[in-house]
Amino acid sequence: MAVHRRTDPLTAPARDTVVASGQQLYTFDQFGPFSVVCLRHSGSFRTLDRTWSRLLAYTESHGLADGARLVGVVYDDPADVPPERLRYDACVCAPDTVLRPDSRDLLDAGDLPLRYETLGGLWAWRTTHRGAFDTLSATYRRALHTTAFRQQGVVAPCPRPPFYEVYRSGPGAAADAEAEIDIYLPVP
Repeated sequence: MAVHRRTDPLTAPARDTVVASGQQLYTFDQFGPFSVVCLRHSGSFRTLDRTWSRLLAYTESHGLADGARLVGVVYDDPADVPPERLRYDACVCAPDTVLRPDSRDLLDAGDLPLRYETLGGLWAWRTTHRGAFDTLSATYRRALHTTAFRQQGVVAPCPRPPFYEVYRSGPGAAADAEAEIDIYLPVP
């Protein structure tokens, strides 16, 4: 005779539900949708500043970067993927009117391999990383430890990328030790 253990299903939390795990807080929130100009980065995350510099130079020259939201899309986990194969998109949010298909010719990027996309429109757990970029991976590890979510009976974040980073202090806008990044971890 087979014995079936009853397991209570995890529920989708209500918007703005907060889960505390240690010192870290996670808020259930909607990410996007955002219209963005993207530039793909391949390789070590330690060289992301070059990709961001190229994208920001382009968007600034087209009047798009001033006060724009900056978003990073992390496609690979550095714990599982060698540094030379890591993928990441640096993105600058832009008004929909700028990114309409009929206006994209106004944003000719020459040899810069830009893409125009809509990100998000999904539900995710949001937490904020404060401090050096070198410690960002520790924030991710804590976020993907799902015990606190299970204890509250709510669905945990998906343990695999893509993950989304919204830069409050922006790459290069604050000293490394003062970075503030909202991390969005989508739910399955």
